[in-house]
Amino acid sequence: MQILGIILLIYGAFLLVGFIMQFPFFYQNAKSKVLIKMMGKTGYNILLIILGGIALTFGIIILT
Repeated sequence: MQILGIILLIYGAFLLVGFIMQFPFFYQNAKSKVLIKMMGKTGYNILLIILGGIALTFGIIILT
């Protein structure tokens, strides 16, 4: 289970850093463009923050 916790921590941190740094591949691949079209860029940014926070939280819970 520790490996899953570490992977979730890395994934959550990557999502949050990608949101903060506005990585182009977060916003310009086909699936992201569909989501941005459906919910707008602000909604997509909120989705990134929520998913990153959830991944970090579960990673921390698993590791403790």
